[in-house]
Amino acid sequence: MSTTPAPHVVSPHLAPSALALWRKRLLTVAPLGFIAWLAQVLADHPAISHTGLSALTLAMCAGMVAANTMPRHWLAPLAPGMQFARHHLLRLGVALYGLRLTFGAMAALGAGGVIVPLAMLVATLLFGTWAGSRFFGLSRREAILVSAGSAVCGAAAAIAVASVVRTDDRQTAVAVATVVLFGTAGMLLYPWIHELLTQHWHVAVSDRAFGIFTGATLHEVAQVIASGKMVSDATADAAVVAKMVRVLALGPLLLVMALWPNTSWSREAGGSRNLKGLLRSVPWFAVGFVAVMALNSAALVPSAWKPALIALDNWLLACAMLAIGLYTRLGDLLRAGRKPLALAGLLFVFLMAAGAVLCAWLV
Repeated sequence: MSTTPAPHVVSPHLAPSALALWRKRLLTVAPLGFIAWLAQVLADHPAISHTGLSALTLAMCAGMVAANTMPRHWLAPLAPGMQFARHHLLRLGVALYGLRLTFGAMAALGAGGVIVPLAMLVATLLFGTWAGSRFFGLSRREAILVSAGSAVCGAAAAIAVASVVRTDDRQTAVAVATVVLFGTAGMLLYPWIHELLTQHWHVAVSDRAFGIFTGATLHEVAQVIASGKMVSDATADAAVVAKMVRVLALGPLLLVMALWPNTSWSREAGGSRNLKGLLRSVPWFAVGFVAVMALNSAALVPSAWKPALIALDNWLLACAMLAIGLYTRLGDLLRAGRKPLALAGLLFVFLMAAGAVLCAWLV
């Protein structure tokens, strides 16, 4: 009788193939993709576009509404697609975000138009991280996450930074909620401030200066565009370029955060002081973001492709935001979100005050 042991047979029910897993992910991400596409269509509708609400915001809100009104077991079958969207689609979307940026548009803004947005970004991140951990009792990760949403480019920055510092979906949803709340408030408030300064107080404020102020301090790109156009087209043009300076800093910011020594998230990512450890800690989507931006600046991306690629990028990010919203329940958000909301409110005031001082000095 042979002494060769019989081969061990693994039940397919216990170990599903990778192909079956990917099939399940793609099938369950399809409903999310349809809703994300619908959010894009609604965001472009004239009745909604003038409010400054982006497809990301609409998708996030749709996910939260579903999470808080539908039974949990109804959403359970979508779990593989939700996981796929909030990780893989998110990273690809952040990388493709570089299609919106060029180096030439920044040069036309002048030195002040570049210095003010970058100074506000750094100051907001440092002040928010310090105030959040010192006065509001937040963890360093959550303070950085909320501060990044206010300092860089709103929801896109919050979800990108969340992937680097490894916060959970609830913390990410709270950070995005602060962007929605205070960014929308600023979008409506800034045109009123311009009218107050120019029409009632007779302060000489140029459209270019107010545009730089708007782009350097308001949260999301869509909010910047909407708010600027409420003042004038020249204000909107300057605001968008100033905003792009902040968005441009997202890639380098992610790289710095990933490589920063003696941080828990860099150690979790396998970072160390040797080159191999540092390379492992670099997020590929941040490298992709910088690479795509460089290609776009060099005019190597065909202009005929850009509308479709930007629409695809919006769809990818909307899918990720929808998935994060589906993981968020209002009760948990209210219980855990008061301190982050307070921090975001403080940062909102800080952005307006410090931004006004810098613009008066440098622009």
